[in-house]
Amino acid sequence: MRSRRSALLTLVALASTAVTVSALASGTSTLGAPAGGFAAYHGTRLTAAPKDLPSNKAVAYKGTKLVLAQAYIGRKAAEPTLGVDRKGDVYTVAAAFDALPGNPPKNEPRTFVMRSTDGGRTFKDDSPQVSGVRTQNVSTDPYVYVEPTSGRVFDIDLQGVNGAHLSYSDDGGKTWTDSLLTTAGVNDHQTLVAGPLPEGGGLLPLSDPKFQKVLYYCTNGIAYGSCARSYDGGRTFTQANQTGYQAVNPGYLATFDLDHNEGICGSLHGHAVTDYRGRLFIPRGYCQIPMIGISEDAGTTFTDVQVAKVLMSGQQASVAVDKLGNVYYVFQDAEHNQPYLVVSRDHGRHWGTPIMIAPPGVNETNFPTIDVGDPGRIAITFPGSTSTLGHKDTTRPWNSYVVVSTNALSTDPLFLSNIANPKNDPVARGDCSNRCGRMYDFLDIVSAPDDQGRIYATAVDTCTSLLSCSSKRVPGNYDSNDVVQEETAHDYGASADMQGVIIREVSGPALRGRATTITHDAAR
Repeated sequence: MRSRRSALLTLVALASTAVTVSALASGTSTLGAPAGGFAAYHGTRLTAAPKDLPSNKAVAYKGTKLVLAQAYIGRKAAEPTLGVDRKGDVYTVAAAFDALPGNPPKNEPRTFVMRSTDGGRTFKDDSPQVSGVRTQNVSTDPYVYVEPTSGRVFDIDLQGVNGAHLSYSDDGGKTWTDSLLTTAGVNDHQTLVAGPLPEGGGLLPLSDPKFQKVLYYCTNGIAYGSCARSYDGGRTFTQANQTGYQAVNPGYLATFDLDHNEGICGSLHGHAVTDYRGRLFIPRGYCQIPMIGISEDAGTTFTDVQVAKVLMSGQQASVAVDKLGNVYYVFQDAEHNQPYLVVSRDHGRHWGTPIMIAPPGVNETNFPTIDVGDPGRIAITFPGSTSTLGHKDTTRPWNSYVVVSTNALSTDPLFLSNIANPKNDPVARGDCSNRCGRMYDFLDIVSAPDDQGRIYATAVDTCTSLLSCSSKRVPGNYDSNDVVQEETAHDYGASADMQGVIIREVSGPALRGRATTITHDAAR
């Protein structure tokens, strides 16, 4: 396959590059192979993480295979979130350490809002601005959210200890409304979501006729997680309450790992979601315990529920809710870094048996993220590696996986998977634990509100032509935790580059509507 060296020299070329992987979906002969490819399989139900590495086996499958394509957005992107409106426009955020003013080689980060009007093939900068002047020039974390009913697009730029700035647009990024979103103390690792106004509780009425939902902004405040809410579509916010997650829990035994240190669990959490009755769900790993915080009164109070007995790696679980109120939760285990799916049919109060959902041959993953279309139709994305050597393999390749099930509510759901990147050109090499080089934290996946629920996902390609990573087995990520070295890329080897990528479903299972199959690429 061709090298990306020339493409990476030109942003325009990057933005227009798209690669399908239909050639990889030719049959079961590639299942479990080091390069990855299409697979059909059933998950493994486990009440607790086993000592030995769990694995799934390929099954015969004659239906429509999942086929994916990827496109470069034309800018570096760390932890990119994603949104799709009813017209099919795709929004993502691209963050790099190139804000001005700065003090090179350590520079401040800034975020661009990138928009595609051609089905995720090419992207242009549609960032908030007034009279051609960019209004948000520095952001310590990127975040974009598209509310699917109204189509309102939100961009949040964190200002560290000074709160956050919120901009929103009702016309696809042509014009923006700016508001100063403030919460008490430090703002970090934010999430934004909207939902119906819960019944009762003496809550304020909704005052924006174009946006008849409560908007929640939840963040890590170091000592605790907290939420603020807006009844006027994002113009103003009032403090709600803590998310239920306290940073310090002395009841946990003291160990010396990142997740379970002296009872300090931290206050990081995953992206929040809401259901049809306005319940608010905030997932996270709490000292290696998969947990979910649930509020039924717009964030005024929270109830914490343990989701599974399988120990969890990190804090960033992901959750989705379908229109019937079924809740789907994914996380990776602490022993083997394999992805697990757990389902609740009673609004998060009780949970079923976890299912290990890694494709055959995938032995390690990170950042599992989920979305749902119609009930039982789910899509999950994560980077994964088929190497059997783990940390001993400092050049091991990682691919971008998408996993789909259309019967996730059944007793034995079927999963289909494929990789989005070319099989000989991985998205990462080496260690992909913690922040996975310069991927940093969140990845994202969305089932489009229309277009049969076509799947879109984000990825970060940290294995580009830099040091010939895309064509040679070179050391990728050294996984330094030093912030200065992260920003200057001194300790990241070939993973120092971080090109933003959008994945789209070309054909495969439909997540919404009566039709069961998507047969054609995005039309726009």
